[in-house]
Amino acid sequence: MPIFNLQKLQRSQSTMMSVLSASKYVFFVLLLINFRSLPFAWHIRVFLPVFQLRLQYYLLRLRILFKPKEARAKILADWGEGLCPIGANPFELVAVQHGWTSVDDADYNGHLSNSSYAKALDAARLKLALKAFPAFARSGGWMALGSTHFHFIREIPFLRSYKIRLSIGSWDHKWMFVVARYVSYPKHRQSDATHKLHVDGSGQQLGTNNDSAGPSKTPTTSSDFPQILLSTPAEDLNTPATPGDATEVDSNLQAEKTAKAMKAMAAAQSKMPEPDGAILHCVAISHICFKHGRITVPPGIILPCEGFSKPPSTASVAPYSSTNPPPHWRKAQALRVAPLGSMPTFAKFLKGGWRDVPEDERWWERALDGPIEEQRKANLDVLDSIRKGMEGTRSIG
Repeated sequence: MPIFNLQKLQRSQSTMMSVLSASKYVFFVLLLINFRSLPFAWHIRVFLPVFQLRLQYYLLRLRILFKPKEARAKILADWGEGLCPIGANPFELVAVQHGWTSVDDADYNGHLSNSSYAKALDAARLKLALKAFPAFARSGGWMALGSTHFHFIREIPFLRSYKIRLSIGSWDHKWMFVVARYVSYPKHRQSDATHKLHVDGSGQQLGTNNDSAGPSKTPTTSSDFPQILLSTPAEDLNTPATPGDATEVDSNLQAEKTAKAMKAMAAAQSKMPEPDGAILHCVAISHICFKHGRITVPPGIILPCEGFSKPPSTASVAPYSSTNPPPHWRKAQALRVAPLGSMPTFAKFLKGGWRDVPEDERWWERALDGPIEEQRKANLDVLDSIRKGMEGTRSIG
Protein backbone atom coordinates (compact mmCIF):
# COMPACT_ATOMS: atom_id res chain seq x y z
CA MET A 1 0.00 0.00 0.00
CA PRO A 2 2.73 2.52 0.81
CA ILE A 3 4.45 1.61 -2.48
CA PHE A 4 1.26 2.37 -4.41
CA ASN A 5 0.89 5.74 -2.68
CA LEU A 6 4.51 6.60 -3.43
CA GLN A 7 4.08 5.87 -7.12
CA LYS A 8 0.90 7.92 -7.19
CA LEU A 9 2.68 10.81 -5.49
CA GLN A 10 5.54 10.67 -7.98
CA ARG A 11 3.10 10.78 -10.92
CA SER A 12 1.30 13.74 -9.32
CA GLN A 13 4.57 15.62 -8.84
CA SER A 14 5.58 14.89 -12.41
CA THR A 15 2.25 16.19 -13.68
CA MET A 16 2.57 19.33 -11.57
CA MET A 17 6.10 20.00 -12.86
CA SER A 18 4.83 19.66 -16.44
CA VAL A 19 2.03 22.12 -15.74
CA LEU A 20 4.44 24.59 -14.13
CA SER A 21 6.87 24.28 -17.03
CA ALA A 22 4.07 24.87 -19.55
CA SER A 23 2.79 27.82 -17.51
CA LYS A 24 6.24 29.36 -17.55
CA TYR A 25 6.37 29.23 -21.32
CA VAL A 26 2.85 30.62 -21.59
CA PHE A 27 3.83 33.47 -19.26
CA PHE A 28 6.85 34.39 -21.37
CA VAL A 29 4.81 34.18 -24.57
CA LEU A 30 2.24 36.57 -23.06
CA LEU A 31 5.04 38.96 -22.06
CA LEU A 32 6.46 38.82 -25.55
CA ILE A 33 3.09 39.48 -27.17
CA ASN A 34 2.37 42.43 -24.88
CA PHE A 35 5.91 43.84 -24.64
CA ARG A 36 4.72 47.21 -25.96
CA SER A 37 2.57 47.62 -22.84
CA LEU A 38 5.20 46.66 -20.27
CA PRO A 39 6.17 49.24 -17.63
CA PHE A 40 8.13 52.15 -19.14
CA ALA A 41 7.61 50.84 -22.69
CA TRP A 42 5.46 53.88 -23.52
CA HIS A 43 8.08 56.25 -22.08
CA ILE A 44 10.87 54.66 -24.09
CA ARG A 45 8.81 54.80 -27.28
CA VAL A 46 7.88 58.46 -26.77
CA PHE A 47 11.27 59.77 -25.65
CA LEU A 48 13.47 57.63 -27.89
CA PRO A 49 14.02 60.52 -30.38
CA VAL A 50 15.19 62.69 -27.48
CA PHE A 51 17.62 60.01 -26.31
CA GLN A 52 18.95 59.59 -29.85
CA LEU A 53 19.46 63.31 -30.23
CA ARG A 54 21.20 63.64 -26.91
CA LEU A 55 23.52 60.84 -27.97
CA GLN A 56 24.37 62.78 -31.12
CA TYR A 57 25.02 65.86 -29.01
CA TYR A 58 27.34 64.09 -26.57
CA LEU A 59 29.22 62.34 -29.37
CA LEU A 60 29.75 65.71 -31.03
CA ARG A 61 31.09 67.15 -27.77
CA LEU A 62 33.41 64.18 -27.48
CA ARG A 63 34.77 64.69 -30.99
CA ILE A 64 35.57 68.36 -30.36
CA LEU A 65 36.86 67.85 -26.82
CA PHE A 66 40.39 69.03 -27.61
CA LYS A 67 39.46 72.04 -29.73
CA PRO A 68 39.74 75.59 -28.33
CA LYS A 69 36.84 76.80 -26.23
CA GLU A 70 35.69 79.36 -28.80
CA ALA A 71 35.79 76.76 -31.58
CA ARG A 72 33.78 74.30 -29.48
CA ALA A 73 31.13 76.90 -28.72
CA LYS A 74 30.77 77.81 -32.41
CA ILE A 75 30.53 74.17 -33.52
CA LEU A 76 27.83 73.40 -30.95
CA ALA A 77 25.92 76.57 -31.82
CA ASP A 78 26.07 75.75 -35.54
CA TRP A 79 24.89 72.21 -34.83
CA GLY A 80 21.92 73.50 -32.85
CA GLU A 81 21.01 76.12 -35.43
CA GLY A 82 21.31 73.53 -38.19
CA LEU A 83 18.45 71.60 -36.63
CA CYS A 84 16.03 74.45 -37.40
CA PRO A 85 13.73 74.12 -40.44
CA ILE A 86 15.32 77.10 -42.18
CA GLY A 87 13.22 78.45 -45.02
CA ALA A 88 10.47 75.84 -44.66
CA ASN A 89 6.82 76.59 -45.32
CA PRO A 90 5.06 75.89 -41.98
CA PHE A 91 2.18 74.15 -43.77
CA GLU A 92 4.46 71.80 -45.70
CA LEU A 93 6.62 70.40 -42.92
CA VAL A 94 5.51 66.87 -42.03
CA ALA A 95 6.66 64.57 -39.24
CA VAL A 96 6.00 60.85 -39.64
CA GLN A 97 5.52 58.32 -36.84
CA HIS A 98 5.37 54.61 -37.68
CA GLY A 99 3.17 52.12 -35.85
CA TRP A 100 1.35 48.82 -36.18
CA THR A 101 -1.71 47.17 -34.65
CA SER A 102 -0.22 44.80 -32.10
CA VAL A 103 -2.16 42.46 -29.82
CA ASP A 104 -2.17 44.88 -26.90
CA ASP A 105 -3.33 47.75 -29.14
CA ALA A 106 -6.25 45.87 -30.71
CA ASP A 107 -9.85 45.74 -29.50
CA TYR A 108 -12.21 42.74 -29.46
CA ASN A 109 -13.08 43.40 -33.12
CA GLY A 110 -9.49 42.93 -34.19
CA HIS A 111 -8.94 46.62 -35.02
CA LEU A 112 -6.74 49.32 -33.54
CA SER A 113 -8.63 50.38 -30.41
CA ASN A 114 -9.80 53.97 -29.99
CA SER A 115 -7.51 54.52 -27.01
CA SER A 116 -4.48 53.36 -28.98
CA TYR A 117 -4.90 56.22 -31.45
CA ALA A 118 -4.25 58.68 -28.64
CA LYS A 119 -1.38 56.62 -27.22
CA ALA A 120 0.40 56.55 -30.58
CA LEU A 121 -0.22 60.26 -31.10
CA ASP A 122 1.83 61.16 -28.01
CA ALA A 123 5.05 59.97 -29.63
CA ALA A 124 4.17 61.59 -32.94
CA ARG A 125 3.57 65.01 -31.36
CA LEU A 126 6.95 64.95 -29.66
CA LYS A 127 8.61 64.04 -32.94
CA LEU A 128 6.96 67.04 -34.60
CA ALA A 129 8.06 69.27 -31.71
CA LEU A 130 11.68 68.17 -32.11
CA LYS A 131 11.45 68.64 -35.85
CA ALA A 132 9.86 72.07 -35.92
CA PHE A 133 10.83 73.89 -32.70
CA PRO A 134 14.42 73.07 -31.69
CA ALA A 135 15.46 76.65 -30.84
CA PHE A 136 12.39 77.18 -28.66
CA ALA A 137 13.21 74.01 -26.74
CA ARG A 138 16.85 74.98 -26.27
CA SER A 139 15.70 78.25 -24.74
CA GLY A 140 13.80 76.38 -22.02
CA GLY A 141 10.33 76.48 -23.54
CA TRP A 142 7.73 73.75 -23.37
CA MET A 143 4.46 72.90 -25.07
CA ALA A 144 1.10 72.41 -23.38
CA LEU A 145 -1.61 70.24 -24.88
CA GLY A 146 -5.05 71.79 -24.56
CA SER A 147 -7.18 69.15 -26.27
CA THR A 148 -7.29 66.56 -29.03
CA HIS A 149 -10.27 65.68 -31.22
CA PHE A 150 -10.48 62.46 -33.25
CA HIS A 151 -12.65 61.62 -36.22
CA PHE A 152 -12.54 57.94 -37.16
CA ILE A 153 -13.05 57.19 -40.84
CA ARG A 154 -11.90 53.60 -41.41
CA GLU A 155 -10.64 50.95 -39.01
CA ILE A 156 -6.98 49.90 -38.97
CA PRO A 157 -6.96 46.06 -39.10
CA PHE A 158 -5.03 43.76 -36.80
CA LEU A 159 -1.26 43.50 -37.54
CA ARG A 160 -1.54 46.30 -40.14
CA SER A 161 1.32 48.81 -40.14
CA TYR A 162 0.35 52.47 -40.36
CA LYS A 163 1.81 55.96 -40.28
CA ILE A 164 0.82 59.12 -38.46
CA ARG A 165 1.56 62.21 -40.51
CA LEU A 166 1.60 65.39 -38.46
CA SER A 167 1.57 68.88 -39.89
CA ILE A 168 0.78 72.40 -38.73
CA GLY A 169 -2.79 73.30 -39.63
CA SER A 170 -3.02 76.91 -38.44
CA TRP A 171 -2.49 79.16 -35.41
CA ASP A 172 -3.87 82.25 -33.72
CA HIS A 173 -2.46 84.56 -31.04
CA LYS A 174 -2.35 81.67 -28.54
CA TRP A 175 -3.12 78.26 -30.01
CA MET A 176 -1.45 76.18 -32.67
CA PHE A 177 -3.56 73.53 -34.41
CA VAL A 178 -1.71 70.34 -35.33
CA VAL A 179 -3.37 67.95 -37.78
CA ALA A 180 -2.58 64.23 -37.60
CA ARG A 181 -3.52 61.85 -40.41
CA TYR A 182 -3.44 58.10 -39.75
CA VAL A 183 -2.75 56.30 -43.01
CA SER A 184 -1.82 52.84 -44.23
CA TYR A 185 -1.04 51.32 -47.59
CA PRO A 186 -2.94 48.73 -49.62
CA LYS A 187 -0.83 45.61 -49.92
CA HIS A 188 -0.48 45.95 -53.68
CA ARG A 189 0.90 49.49 -53.27
CA GLN A 190 3.45 48.90 -50.53
CA SER A 191 6.25 48.77 -53.10
CA ASP A 192 4.84 51.20 -55.63
CA ALA A 193 7.87 53.33 -56.43
CA THR A 194 5.82 55.95 -58.26
CA HIS A 195 4.12 56.94 -54.99
CA LYS A 196 7.08 56.61 -52.63
CA LEU A 197 7.56 59.24 -49.93
CA HIS A 198 11.05 60.63 -49.49
CA VAL A 199 11.89 60.27 -45.82
CA ASP A 200 15.05 61.24 -43.99
CA GLY A 201 16.90 59.16 -41.42
CA SER A 202 14.56 59.95 -38.54
CA GLY A 203 11.37 59.08 -40.38
CA GLN A 204 10.46 62.66 -41.24
CA GLN A 205 8.72 63.24 -44.56
CA LEU A 206 10.71 65.64 -46.72
CA GLY A 207 8.65 65.43 -49.88
CA THR A 208 7.08 63.33 -52.57
CA ASN A 209 7.39 63.06 -56.29
CA ASN A 210 3.89 64.46 -56.54
CA ASP A 211 4.07 68.22 -56.92
CA SER A 212 0.51 68.66 -55.76
CA ALA A 213 1.42 67.41 -52.32
CA GLY A 214 3.37 70.56 -51.64
CA PRO A 215 6.11 69.01 -49.49
CA SER A 216 8.84 70.90 -47.75
CA LYS A 217 12.01 71.01 -49.83
CA THR A 218 14.12 72.21 -46.97
CA PRO A 219 16.93 69.81 -46.11
CA THR A 220 16.84 69.07 -42.41
CA THR A 221 18.70 66.99 -39.91
CA SER A 222 17.34 64.02 -38.04
CA SER A 223 16.21 65.37 -34.69
CA ASP A 224 16.95 67.72 -31.88
CA PHE A 225 18.41 67.34 -28.41
CA PRO A 226 16.32 69.82 -26.37
CA GLN A 227 13.95 68.67 -23.66
CA ILE A 228 10.50 69.57 -24.90
CA LEU A 229 7.79 68.90 -22.36
CA LEU A 230 4.29 68.04 -23.50
CA SER A 231 1.84 68.57 -20.66
CA THR A 232 -1.70 67.25 -20.71
CA PRO A 233 -4.13 68.45 -19.73
CA ALA A 234 -2.83 71.96 -20.13
CA GLU A 235 -2.77 73.96 -16.94
CA ASP A 236 -3.76 77.59 -16.65
CA LEU A 237 -4.89 77.65 -20.27
CA ASN A 238 -8.53 78.60 -19.70
CA THR A 239 -9.89 80.51 -22.64
CA PRO A 240 -13.43 81.94 -22.53
CA ALA A 241 -15.54 79.50 -24.49
CA THR A 242 -18.49 81.76 -25.09
CA PRO A 243 -19.50 85.30 -24.13
CA GLY A 244 -20.42 85.82 -20.50
CA ASP A 245 -24.16 85.85 -21.21
CA ALA A 246 -24.13 82.75 -23.42
CA THR A 247 -27.21 80.58 -23.06
CA GLU A 248 -27.65 76.86 -23.41
CA VAL A 249 -29.11 77.46 -26.87
CA ASP A 250 -25.92 79.23 -27.92
CA SER A 251 -23.85 76.31 -26.66
CA ASN A 252 -26.03 73.80 -28.48
CA LEU A 253 -25.71 75.76 -31.70
CA GLN A 254 -21.96 75.98 -31.30
CA ALA A 255 -21.71 72.26 -30.57
CA GLU A 256 -23.82 71.53 -33.65
CA LYS A 257 -21.51 73.70 -35.73
CA THR A 258 -18.53 71.83 -34.34
CA ALA A 259 -20.01 68.46 -35.23
CA LYS A 260 -20.77 69.68 -38.74
CA ALA A 261 -17.28 71.12 -39.11
CA MET A 262 -15.64 67.87 -38.01
CA LYS A 263 -17.93 65.81 -40.25
CA ALA A 264 -17.38 68.07 -43.24
CA MET A 265 -13.64 68.12 -42.76
CA ALA A 266 -13.40 64.35 -42.32
CA ALA A 267 -15.66 63.74 -45.33
CA ALA A 268 -13.49 66.00 -47.46
CA GLN A 269 -10.32 64.37 -46.13
CA SER A 270 -11.61 60.86 -46.78
CA LYS A 271 -12.39 61.68 -50.41
CA MET A 272 -9.02 63.33 -51.02
CA PRO A 273 -6.40 60.77 -52.12
CA GLU A 274 -3.18 60.81 -50.18
CA PRO A 275 -0.22 62.00 -52.28
CA ASP A 276 1.29 58.51 -52.20
CA GLY A 277 -1.94 56.55 -52.62
CA ALA A 278 -2.31 55.68 -48.92
CA ILE A 279 -5.63 54.96 -47.18
CA LEU A 280 -6.82 57.56 -44.66
CA HIS A 281 -8.14 56.00 -41.44
CA CYS A 282 -8.43 58.85 -38.96
CA VAL A 283 -7.95 62.61 -38.62
CA ALA A 284 -6.97 64.10 -35.25
CA ILE A 285 -6.64 67.76 -34.34
CA SER A 286 -4.52 68.82 -31.35
CA HIS A 287 -4.58 72.29 -29.81
CA ILE A 288 -1.24 73.20 -28.27
CA CYS A 289 0.30 76.36 -26.94
CA PHE A 290 3.88 77.41 -26.21
CA LYS A 291 4.99 78.21 -22.70
CA HIS A 292 8.00 79.79 -21.03
CA GLY A 293 7.29 79.13 -17.39
CA ARG A 294 3.72 80.38 -17.04
CA ILE A 295 4.02 82.86 -19.92
CA THR A 296 2.27 81.99 -23.19
CA VAL A 297 4.34 82.73 -26.30
CA PRO A 298 2.41 83.47 -29.53
CA PRO A 299 3.06 80.88 -32.27
CA GLY A 300 3.46 83.72 -34.79
CA ILE A 301 6.66 84.73 -33.02
CA ILE A 302 8.12 81.26 -32.56
CA LEU A 303 7.70 80.12 -36.16
CA PRO A 304 9.89 82.83 -37.77
CA CYS A 305 12.47 82.40 -35.00
CA GLU A 306 12.75 78.73 -35.98
CA GLY A 307 13.39 79.69 -39.62
CA PHE A 308 9.93 79.17 -41.10
CA SER A 309 9.25 81.59 -43.90
CA LYS A 310 7.04 82.48 -46.80
CA PRO A 311 8.43 81.42 -50.20
CA PRO A 312 10.52 83.84 -52.28
CA SER A 313 8.47 86.56 -53.95
CA THR A 314 9.70 85.62 -57.43
CA ALA A 315 9.92 82.18 -58.97
CA SER A 316 13.38 82.91 -60.35
CA VAL A 317 14.85 83.02 -56.83
CA ALA A 318 16.06 79.73 -55.39
CA PRO A 319 13.89 78.27 -52.60
CA TYR A 320 14.93 79.21 -49.10
CA SER A 321 17.08 76.67 -47.28
CA SER A 322 19.99 76.45 -44.86
CA THR A 323 22.33 77.46 -47.69
CA ASN A 324 19.95 80.19 -48.92
CA PRO A 325 18.25 81.42 -45.72
CA PRO A 326 15.29 83.82 -45.77
CA PRO A 327 15.99 87.52 -45.13
CA HIS A 328 14.81 87.43 -41.51
CA TRP A 329 17.06 84.53 -40.48
CA ARG A 330 19.99 86.79 -39.52
CA LYS A 331 17.75 88.72 -37.12
CA ALA A 332 16.50 85.53 -35.53
CA GLN A 333 20.04 84.27 -35.03
CA ALA A 334 21.15 87.61 -33.61
CA LEU A 335 18.88 86.94 -30.64
CA ARG A 336 20.53 83.68 -29.55
CA VAL A 337 23.90 83.23 -31.31
CA ALA A 338 27.11 84.89 -30.11
CA PRO A 339 28.51 87.48 -30.30
CA LEU A 340 25.25 89.48 -30.57
CA GLY A 341 22.90 87.15 -28.71
CA SER A 342 22.58 84.25 -26.30
CA MET A 343 19.98 81.78 -25.15
CA PRO A 344 19.05 83.88 -22.10
CA THR A 345 18.56 86.87 -24.42
CA PHE A 346 16.39 84.77 -26.71
CA ALA A 347 14.34 83.50 -23.78
CA LYS A 348 13.81 87.06 -22.56
CA PHE A 349 12.60 88.04 -26.03
CA LEU A 350 10.10 85.18 -26.08
CA LYS A 351 8.82 85.93 -22.59
CA GLY A 352 7.67 89.38 -23.63
CA GLY A 353 10.65 91.30 -24.93
CA TRP A 354 9.10 91.23 -28.39
CA ARG A 355 6.50 93.72 -27.18
CA ASP A 356 9.24 96.36 -26.82
CA VAL A 357 10.10 96.17 -30.52
CA PRO A 358 8.48 99.04 -32.52
CA GLU A 359 5.70 97.84 -34.80
CA ASP A 360 7.51 98.92 -37.97
CA GLU A 361 10.54 96.79 -36.95
CA ARG A 362 8.72 93.53 -36.18
CA TRP A 363 10.46 91.37 -38.74
CA TRP A 364 8.63 88.21 -37.63
CA GLU A 365 5.32 89.56 -38.92
CA ARG A 366 6.72 90.13 -42.40
CA ALA A 367 8.34 86.68 -42.47
CA LEU A 368 4.94 84.92 -42.61
CA ASP A 369 2.73 87.39 -44.44
CA GLY A 370 1.39 87.09 -47.98
CA PRO A 371 0.39 83.54 -49.00
CA ILE A 372 1.23 82.07 -45.58
CA GLU A 373 -1.09 84.50 -43.81
CA GLU A 374 -3.87 83.85 -46.31
CA GLN A 375 -3.64 80.09 -45.80
CA ARG A 376 -3.45 80.51 -42.02
CA LYS A 377 -6.72 82.47 -41.96
CA ALA A 378 -8.49 80.03 -44.27
CA ASN A 379 -7.45 77.02 -42.18
CA LEU A 380 -8.24 78.80 -38.93
CA ASP A 381 -11.89 79.27 -39.89
CA VAL A 382 -12.36 75.49 -39.79
CA LEU A 383 -9.98 74.48 -37.03
CA ASP A 384 -10.89 77.15 -34.50
CA SER A 385 -14.61 76.41 -34.80
CA ILE A 386 -13.90 72.91 -33.52
CA ARG A 387 -12.12 74.23 -30.43
CA LYS A 388 -14.81 76.78 -29.67
CA GLY A 389 -17.55 74.23 -30.13
CA MET A 390 -15.97 71.76 -27.73
CA GLU A 391 -15.46 74.51 -25.17
CA GLY A 392 -19.11 75.51 -25.63
CA THR A 393 -20.25 72.04 -24.61
CA ARG A 394 -19.11 72.70 -21.03
CA SER A 395 -22.38 74.46 -20.33
CA ILE A 396 -24.54 71.70 -21.83
CA GLY A 397 -26.31 69.50 -19.35
